[in-house]
Amino acid sequence: MLRAISLSFLPVESESKRPPTVQLANPAASFGRVRTSHPGYQAELNVARLAAESQANVLILGETGTGKEVLAEAIHRESERRHGPFLAINAASLPRDLIASELFGFVDGAFTGAKKGGAIGKFEAANNGTIFLDEIGDMPLDLQAVLLRVIESRKIARLGDTKERAINVRIIAATNRNLLQAVADGDTFRADLFYRLNVLSITIPPLRERSEDIRQLVQQFLNDLCSLYGSGPHLIDKAAWNALLGYQWPGNIRELRNVVERAFLLAKTAGEPIRPEHLPSQIREDVPLPSASPFSLKKLEQKVIEEALQKSPNVEAAAQMLGIARSTLYRKIKEGTKKLPENPAAWER
Repeated sequence: MLRAISLSFLPVESESKRPPTVQLANPAASFGRVRTSHPGYQAELNVARLAAESQANVLILGETGTGKEVLAEAIHRESERRHGPFLAINAASLPRDLIASELFGFVDGAFTGAKKGGAIGKFEAANNGTIFLDEIGDMPLDLQAVLLRVIESRKIARLGDTKERAINVRIIAATNRNLLQAVADGDTFRADLFYRLNVLSITIPPLRERSEDIRQLVQQFLNDLCSLYGSGPHLIDKAAWNALLGYQWPGNIRELRNVVERAFLLAKTAGEPIRPEHLPSQIREDVPLPSASPFSLKKLEQKVIEEALQKSPNVEAAAQMLGIARSTLYRKIKEGTKKLPENPAAWER
Protein backbone atom coordinates (compact mmCIF):
# COMPACT_ATOMS: atom_id res chain seq x y z
CA MET A 1 0.00 0.00 0.00
CA LEU A 2 1.36 3.43 -0.88
CA ARG A 3 1.81 5.75 2.04
CA ALA A 4 1.20 9.47 1.84
CA ILE A 5 2.58 12.39 3.80
CA SER A 6 1.62 16.05 3.68
CA LEU A 7 4.39 18.63 3.58
CA SER A 8 3.25 21.78 5.44
CA PHE A 9 4.86 25.18 5.22
CA LEU A 10 4.32 28.14 7.58
CA PRO A 11 2.48 30.35 7.35
CA VAL A 12 -0.46 28.40 5.92
CA GLU A 13 -2.53 31.03 4.19
CA SER A 14 -5.42 28.95 2.94
CA GLU A 15 -6.56 25.42 2.12
CA SER A 16 -6.04 26.05 -1.59
CA LYS A 17 -2.40 27.09 -1.09
CA ARG A 18 -1.37 23.95 0.80
CA PRO A 19 1.26 21.98 -1.08
CA PRO A 20 0.20 18.79 -2.82
CA THR A 21 0.46 15.41 -1.12
CA VAL A 22 3.72 13.60 -1.96
CA GLN A 23 3.43 9.86 -2.64
CA LEU A 24 6.27 7.76 -1.25
CA ALA A 25 7.25 4.23 -2.23
CA ASN A 26 6.38 1.59 0.34
CA PRO A 27 9.35 1.53 2.75
CA ALA A 28 11.23 -1.70 3.27
CA ALA A 29 10.37 -3.76 6.34
CA SER A 30 12.90 -6.01 8.05
CA PHE A 31 12.59 -9.11 10.17
CA GLY A 32 15.90 -10.72 11.03
CA ARG A 33 17.76 -11.22 7.72
CA VAL A 34 14.52 -10.85 5.74
CA ARG A 35 13.87 -7.48 4.11
CA THR A 36 11.04 -6.61 1.74
CA SER A 37 9.20 -3.66 0.22
CA HIS A 38 6.34 -5.85 -1.01
CA PRO A 39 3.14 -5.01 0.93
CA GLY A 40 1.85 -8.58 0.83
CA TYR A 41 5.07 -10.02 2.17
CA GLN A 42 5.24 -7.29 4.81
CA ALA A 43 1.85 -8.49 6.05
CA GLU A 44 3.21 -12.04 6.23
CA LEU A 45 6.20 -10.79 8.23
CA ASN A 46 3.75 -9.44 10.80
CA VAL A 47 2.59 -13.03 11.28
CA ALA A 48 6.24 -14.08 11.59
CA ARG A 49 6.75 -11.52 14.37
CA LEU A 50 3.70 -12.93 16.14
CA ALA A 51 5.15 -16.41 15.72
CA ALA A 52 8.42 -15.30 17.30
CA GLU A 53 6.51 -14.09 20.35
CA SER A 54 4.58 -17.35 20.74
CA GLN A 55 5.23 -21.07 21.16
CA ALA A 56 2.83 -22.08 18.39
CA ASN A 57 3.81 -24.37 15.55
CA VAL A 58 4.41 -22.60 12.25
CA LEU A 59 3.86 -23.70 8.65
CA ILE A 60 5.74 -21.75 5.96
CA LEU A 61 4.45 -22.06 2.41
CA GLY A 62 6.26 -21.01 -0.73
CA GLU A 63 7.90 -22.11 -3.93
CA THR A 64 11.37 -23.63 -3.97
CA GLY A 65 14.06 -21.00 -3.49
CA THR A 66 11.91 -18.32 -1.87
CA GLY A 67 13.85 -18.36 1.42
CA LYS A 68 11.71 -20.51 3.71
CA GLU A 69 14.64 -21.64 5.84
CA VAL A 70 15.93 -18.06 6.18
CA LEU A 71 12.53 -16.95 7.48
CA ALA A 72 12.31 -19.95 9.83
CA GLU A 73 15.70 -19.10 11.31
CA ALA A 74 14.65 -15.46 11.67
CA ILE A 75 11.63 -16.55 13.71
CA HIS A 76 13.93 -18.63 15.91
CA ARG A 77 16.47 -15.81 16.35
CA GLU A 78 13.74 -13.36 17.35
CA SER A 79 12.11 -15.77 19.83
CA GLU A 80 12.90 -16.61 23.43
CA ARG A 81 14.55 -19.80 22.11
CA ARG A 82 17.28 -17.78 20.36
CA HIS A 83 19.96 -19.14 22.69
CA GLY A 84 18.98 -22.72 21.90
CA PRO A 85 19.86 -24.68 18.75
CA PHE A 86 18.24 -24.23 15.35
CA LEU A 87 18.39 -27.46 13.36
CA ALA A 88 17.12 -27.87 9.80
CA ILE A 89 16.29 -31.16 8.12
CA ASN A 90 14.95 -31.73 4.61
CA ALA A 91 12.42 -34.56 4.66
CA ALA A 92 12.62 -34.97 0.88
CA SER A 93 16.39 -35.43 0.74
CA LEU A 94 16.65 -38.36 3.15
CA PRO A 95 16.12 -41.99 2.15
CA ARG A 96 12.87 -43.25 3.56
CA ASP A 97 14.53 -45.79 5.85
CA LEU A 98 16.77 -43.13 7.42
CA ILE A 99 14.22 -40.41 8.19
CA ALA A 100 13.07 -41.97 11.48
CA SER A 101 16.62 -42.51 12.80
CA GLU A 102 17.61 -38.96 11.78
CA LEU A 103 14.64 -37.43 13.54
CA PHE A 104 14.35 -39.62 16.63
CA GLY A 105 17.75 -41.32 17.01
CA PHE A 106 18.46 -44.99 17.65
CA VAL A 107 19.98 -47.34 20.21
CA ASP A 108 22.82 -49.79 19.76
CA GLY A 109 21.72 -52.69 17.53
CA ALA A 110 18.48 -51.01 16.44
CA PHE A 111 19.12 -51.97 12.82
CA THR A 112 21.80 -53.47 10.61
CA GLY A 113 24.74 -51.10 10.37
CA ALA A 114 23.61 -48.96 13.30
CA LYS A 115 26.42 -46.99 14.92
CA LYS A 116 27.77 -48.67 18.02
CA GLY A 117 26.38 -47.01 21.09
CA GLY A 118 23.48 -45.48 19.15
CA ALA A 119 22.90 -41.80 18.50
CA ILE A 120 20.47 -39.06 19.38
CA GLY A 121 18.17 -37.68 16.70
CA LYS A 122 17.46 -34.14 15.55
CA PHE A 123 14.58 -33.69 18.00
CA GLU A 124 16.79 -34.40 21.02
CA ALA A 125 19.62 -32.32 19.55
CA ALA A 126 17.21 -29.39 19.14
CA ASN A 127 15.99 -29.54 22.75
CA ASN A 128 15.15 -26.06 24.07
CA GLY A 129 15.46 -24.76 20.53
CA THR A 130 13.76 -25.05 17.16
CA ILE A 131 13.64 -27.79 14.56
CA PHE A 132 12.89 -26.82 10.97
CA LEU A 133 11.26 -29.58 8.92
CA ASP A 134 11.59 -28.59 5.27
CA GLU A 135 9.55 -30.28 2.53
CA ILE A 136 7.23 -31.74 5.16
CA GLY A 137 4.80 -32.64 2.37
CA ASP A 138 7.19 -35.38 1.22
CA MET A 139 7.28 -37.16 4.57
CA PRO A 140 5.93 -40.75 4.33
CA LEU A 141 2.50 -41.30 5.86
CA ASP A 142 3.67 -43.72 8.55
CA LEU A 143 6.23 -41.21 9.80
CA GLN A 144 3.60 -38.48 9.73
CA ALA A 145 1.73 -40.53 12.34
CA VAL A 146 4.87 -40.75 14.51
CA LEU A 147 5.49 -37.00 14.16
CA LEU A 148 1.89 -36.28 15.16
CA ARG A 149 2.35 -38.30 18.34
CA VAL A 150 5.59 -36.45 19.13
CA ILE A 151 3.83 -33.11 18.73
CA GLU A 152 0.98 -34.16 21.00
CA SER A 153 3.01 -35.91 23.70
CA ARG A 154 6.23 -33.88 23.47
CA LYS A 155 8.12 -37.14 23.89
CA ILE A 156 10.23 -39.24 21.55
CA ALA A 157 11.44 -42.83 21.59
CA ARG A 158 14.66 -43.76 19.84
CA LEU A 159 14.50 -46.55 17.29
CA GLY A 160 14.91 -49.90 19.03
CA ASP A 161 14.09 -48.43 22.45
CA THR A 162 10.93 -48.45 24.54
CA LYS A 163 11.96 -45.59 26.82
CA GLU A 164 10.30 -42.26 26.06
CA ARG A 165 12.26 -39.04 26.49
CA ALA A 166 10.65 -35.66 27.09
CA ILE A 167 11.63 -32.89 24.68
CA ASN A 168 11.07 -29.15 24.57
CA VAL A 169 11.24 -28.27 20.88
CA ARG A 170 9.49 -25.69 18.73
CA ILE A 171 8.51 -27.02 15.29
CA ILE A 172 8.56 -24.91 12.15
CA ALA A 173 7.60 -26.82 9.01
CA ALA A 174 7.72 -25.77 5.37
CA THR A 175 6.63 -27.05 1.99
CA ASN A 176 6.28 -26.02 -1.63
CA ARG A 177 3.27 -28.31 -2.02
CA ASN A 178 -0.42 -27.51 -1.71
CA LEU A 179 -1.05 -29.37 1.55
CA LEU A 180 -4.74 -28.53 1.58
CA GLN A 181 -5.09 -30.36 -1.72
CA ALA A 182 -3.01 -33.24 -0.38
CA VAL A 183 -5.30 -33.45 2.64
CA ALA A 184 -8.36 -33.37 0.37
CA ASP A 185 -6.90 -36.23 -1.68
CA GLY A 186 -6.76 -38.17 1.55
CA ASP A 187 -3.78 -40.40 0.84
CA THR A 188 -0.62 -38.23 0.79
CA PHE A 189 -0.88 -36.02 3.89
CA ARG A 190 -2.70 -36.51 7.17
CA ALA A 191 -5.38 -33.95 7.99
CA ASP A 192 -4.70 -34.15 11.75
CA LEU A 193 -1.00 -33.42 11.24
CA PHE A 194 -1.78 -30.54 8.89
CA TYR A 195 -4.01 -28.85 11.46
CA ARG A 196 -1.41 -29.42 14.20
CA LEU A 197 1.31 -27.76 12.12
CA ASN A 198 -0.86 -25.04 10.61
CA VAL A 199 -1.40 -22.98 13.77
CA LEU A 200 0.35 -19.98 12.25
CA SER A 201 0.68 -20.06 8.47
CA ILE A 202 3.04 -17.79 6.52
CA THR A 203 3.11 -17.62 2.72
CA ILE A 204 6.22 -16.25 0.99
CA PRO A 205 5.36 -14.69 -2.40
CA PRO A 206 7.52 -15.80 -5.36
CA LEU A 207 10.15 -13.32 -6.51
CA ARG A 208 8.33 -12.66 -9.81
CA GLU A 209 5.50 -11.12 -7.76
CA ARG A 210 7.76 -8.80 -5.77
CA SER A 211 10.12 -7.26 -8.29
CA GLU A 212 10.48 -4.26 -5.97
CA ASP A 213 12.74 -6.45 -3.82
CA ILE A 214 15.20 -7.38 -6.57
CA ARG A 215 17.40 -4.27 -6.31
CA GLN A 216 17.96 -4.54 -2.57
CA LEU A 217 18.53 -8.30 -2.80
CA VAL A 218 21.14 -7.84 -5.54
CA GLN A 219 22.90 -5.14 -3.53
CA GLN A 220 22.86 -7.34 -0.45
CA PHE A 221 24.41 -10.22 -2.41
CA LEU A 222 27.07 -7.93 -3.89
CA ASN A 223 27.99 -6.65 -0.43
CA ASP A 224 28.25 -10.22 0.87
CA LEU A 225 30.42 -11.23 -2.09
CA CYS A 226 32.71 -8.23 -1.68
CA SER A 227 33.19 -9.18 1.97
CA LEU A 228 33.89 -12.79 0.99
CA TYR A 229 36.36 -12.02 -1.81
CA GLY A 230 37.81 -8.82 -0.39
CA SER A 231 36.93 -6.72 -3.45
CA GLY A 232 34.78 -6.75 -6.54
CA PRO A 233 32.24 -4.78 -8.56
CA HIS A 234 29.64 -2.72 -6.74
CA LEU A 235 28.11 -1.23 -9.89
CA ILE A 236 25.64 -2.70 -12.39
CA ASP A 237 24.99 -0.90 -15.66
CA LYS A 238 21.50 0.05 -16.76
CA ALA A 239 21.13 -2.66 -19.42
CA ALA A 240 22.06 -5.36 -16.90
CA TRP A 241 19.59 -3.94 -14.38
CA ASN A 242 16.84 -4.01 -17.00
CA ALA A 243 17.60 -7.66 -17.73
CA LEU A 244 17.55 -8.59 -14.05
CA LEU A 245 14.31 -6.70 -13.38
CA GLY A 246 12.58 -8.09 -16.47
CA TYR A 247 13.33 -11.75 -15.80
CA GLN A 248 10.68 -14.00 -14.19
CA TRP A 249 13.01 -15.87 -11.78
CA PRO A 250 11.40 -19.32 -11.70
CA GLY A 251 14.13 -20.37 -9.23
CA ASN A 252 13.33 -17.37 -7.01
CA ILE A 253 15.94 -15.92 -4.62
CA ARG A 254 18.20 -18.97 -4.88
CA GLU A 255 18.46 -18.48 -8.65
CA LEU A 256 19.03 -14.73 -8.25
CA ARG A 257 21.83 -15.37 -5.75
CA ASN A 258 23.58 -17.77 -8.14
CA VAL A 259 23.23 -15.38 -11.09
CA VAL A 260 24.63 -12.47 -9.09
CA GLU A 261 27.62 -14.51 -7.93
CA ARG A 262 28.35 -15.61 -11.50
CA ALA A 263 28.15 -12.03 -12.77
CA PHE A 264 30.24 -10.76 -9.84
CA LEU A 265 33.08 -13.20 -10.55
CA LEU A 266 33.09 -12.53 -14.30
CA ALA A 267 33.05 -8.74 -13.82
CA LYS A 268 35.68 -8.95 -11.06
CA THR A 269 38.02 -10.82 -13.41
CA ALA A 270 37.45 -8.22 -16.13
CA GLY A 271 37.83 -5.33 -13.65
CA GLU A 272 34.61 -3.63 -14.73
CA PRO A 273 30.99 -3.10 -13.59
CA ILE A 274 28.48 -5.89 -14.12
CA ARG A 275 27.20 -5.77 -17.70
CA PRO A 276 24.69 -7.87 -19.67
CA GLU A 277 27.48 -10.10 -21.04
CA HIS A 278 28.17 -11.27 -17.47
CA LEU A 279 24.62 -12.64 -17.14
CA PRO A 280 23.42 -16.09 -18.27
CA SER A 281 22.06 -16.22 -21.81
CA GLN A 282 18.42 -16.80 -20.81
CA ILE A 283 18.51 -13.51 -18.89
CA ARG A 284 20.82 -11.55 -21.19
CA GLU A 285 19.02 -12.47 -24.39
CA ASP A 286 15.57 -12.76 -22.81
CA VAL A 287 15.29 -16.35 -24.02
CA PRO A 288 11.80 -17.61 -23.10
CA LEU A 289 11.78 -20.23 -20.37
CA PRO A 290 8.91 -22.53 -19.48
CA SER A 291 6.11 -20.50 -17.94
CA ALA A 292 6.38 -20.00 -14.20
CA SER A 293 2.71 -20.87 -13.82
CA PRO A 294 2.11 -24.04 -11.76
CA PHE A 295 0.19 -25.60 -14.69
CA SER A 296 3.05 -25.31 -17.18
CA LEU A 297 5.70 -26.30 -14.64
CA LYS A 298 3.65 -29.37 -13.78
CA LYS A 299 3.51 -30.33 -17.45
CA LEU A 300 7.28 -30.00 -17.72
CA GLU A 301 7.76 -32.11 -14.60
CA GLN A 302 5.43 -34.79 -15.96
CA LYS A 303 7.37 -34.91 -19.22
CA VAL A 304 10.66 -35.42 -17.39
CA ILE A 305 9.13 -38.17 -15.24
CA GLU A 306 7.67 -39.93 -18.27
CA GLU A 307 11.04 -39.87 -20.04
CA ALA A 308 12.77 -41.28 -16.94
CA LEU A 309 10.21 -44.09 -16.70
CA GLN A 310 10.64 -44.95 -20.36
CA LYS A 311 14.43 -45.13 -20.04
CA SER A 312 14.51 -47.07 -16.75
CA PRO A 313 13.90 -50.78 -16.10
CA ASN A 314 11.84 -50.03 -13.00
CA VAL A 315 10.54 -47.24 -10.81
CA GLU A 316 13.45 -47.53 -8.38
CA ALA A 317 15.92 -46.86 -11.19
CA ALA A 318 13.79 -43.97 -12.49
CA ALA A 319 13.76 -42.40 -9.01
CA GLN A 320 17.56 -42.67 -8.83
CA MET A 321 17.87 -41.08 -12.29
CA LEU A 322 15.68 -38.17 -11.15
CA GLY A 323 17.48 -37.84 -7.81
CA ILE A 324 14.34 -38.25 -5.71
CA ALA A 325 12.97 -40.86 -3.32
CA ARG A 326 10.86 -43.65 -4.79
CA SER A 327 7.90 -42.62 -2.59
CA THR A 328 8.17 -39.09 -3.99
CA LEU A 329 8.18 -40.44 -7.54
CA TYR A 330 5.09 -42.57 -6.88
CA ARG A 331 3.29 -39.52 -5.52
CA LYS A 332 4.24 -37.38 -8.52
CA ILE A 333 3.13 -40.17 -10.88
CA LYS A 334 -0.24 -40.33 -9.11
CA GLU A 335 -0.60 -36.53 -9.16
CA GLY A 336 -0.67 -36.26 -12.91
CA THR A 337 1.50 -38.46 -15.10
CA LYS A 338 -0.69 -40.13 -17.71
CA LYS A 339 1.86 -41.98 -19.82
CA LEU A 340 2.88 -45.39 -18.46
CA PRO A 341 6.24 -47.00 -19.18
CA GLU A 342 6.27 -49.50 -22.00
CA ASN A 343 6.89 -52.28 -19.47
CA PRO A 344 3.93 -51.99 -17.02
CA ALA A 345 5.63 -54.39 -14.61
CA ALA A 346 8.17 -51.66 -13.94
CA TRP A 347 5.59 -49.88 -11.83
CA GLU A 348 5.60 -52.71 -9.34
CA ARG A 349 9.33 -53.09 -8.81
